[in-house]
Amino acid sequence: MPFDVACRTVSAWMDACNAVSRIAFAHGCVSNAIKLQGLAYQAAKDCGLSAQVAVSCIRHVGSKYAAMRSNGVKPTRPCLFKQQSVILQGGKRGRDVSLRSCGLSVWTIDGRQKAVAFSGPPDLQDKLDNWAFGDGRLSVSSGRVFLTLSFKKQVIEQTAPPDALVGVDRGINVLAAAYDGQRHWLRRGGHTKHVRNRYLRVRGSLQRKKTERPSHSVRRLLKRLSGREKRFMRAVNHELSRAIVDFAKASGCPVIAVERLDSIREKRLRKAQRAEINRWAYAQLLFYIRYKAEELGMSVVEVDPRHTSQGCSRCGHVERSNRKGNLFSCQACGFTHHADIQAAMNIRLRGILLRQTSMQDGLPSCSPQARTNDPGSNPGEVAGKLPALAGSA
Repeated sequence: MPFDVACRTVSAWMDACNAVSRIAFAHGCVSNAIKLQGLAYQAAKDCGLSAQVAVSCIRHVGSKYAAMRSNGVKPTRPCLFKQQSVILQGGKRGRDVSLRSCGLSVWTIDGRQKAVAFSGPPDLQDKLDNWAFGDGRLSVSSGRVFLTLSFKKQVIEQTAPPDALVGVDRGINVLAAAYDGQRHWLRRGGHTKHVRNRYLRVRGSLQRKKTERPSHSVRRLLKRLSGREKRFMRAVNHELSRAIVDFAKASGCPVIAVERLDSIREKRLRKAQRAEINRWAYAQLLFYIRYKAEELGMSVVEVDPRHTSQGCSRCGHVERSNRKGNLFSCQACGFTHHADIQAAMNIRLRGILLRQTSMQDGLPSCSPQARTNDPGSNPGEVAGKLPALAGSA
């Protein structure tokens, strides 16, 4: 596909998104796609989009305002869209993008481009042969045209006993630690942390120079560095998620348990800790683990993260002094282990209890608690409390 054609297509898409955004904001930040389509359909068409792409543009803008509303953000001006990817509908009908025997057929602002040659990763041919063709995103970067395609496949979810589960602890100094009941695995994050801190120092130095004495060379360097750390972390998380899923697959465990970290950034921390937490791509890692696991028929569950690093998996004793750096030493029973692997053990135990609860009475919870009577036990028998939760607040 000619680079100038792709650039004009992306530019027209962004113009349409901004035009629809102004209309949505003027009418009270409309997020309902049907209502917004009645207000802004012609504006999107006037930017040169086809009917289907115009509808995709309106849905894209509406989802942006819906996300802001759900996050409690009230915009004071229309949302600005820049450096966007054009959303192209695919599927069996191939409205905007489809695969032909002679190559790709892609909609552009200058008409449909046919027999477009393409290249991709080594496993692309397997996707083309065995997976259903999905939607795509057209973008331009560094003088090249990129088309990101999605594929769909029906998989059968694996079934296994509740204890066929791997616990995974995510972190910054140790990127991930996993435990399957017998074996453990961990990936240290020293190199990753060093690279991220170097990017932080370089950006800070260039920003100071730009403020004190603006120059074209500083701006060019900042532009070249923009997004480099993000791409580095994306590659690290892809590699890390694949290693975790492969570990679970080799262990014969079709379920992966992780901590629920939704509220971790709400904690009161020191400035240096806040900077590290805010730059930690833990949600991206979970997303990669989840979709790679689902591809193999495996599943991911989230459990309560409280005291996973401070509670003993042997006796259940919880105390802050149990953990000192990377060493876990229980002050009650004397059990010692690597602190992150110990946390993975606790996460695995909570995942097992969550699965047992769900199988027995269909009451799944991210923070399972022991009950006085176990529905699976005989009348009068007392249900055992999970050791990792004993004594927790």
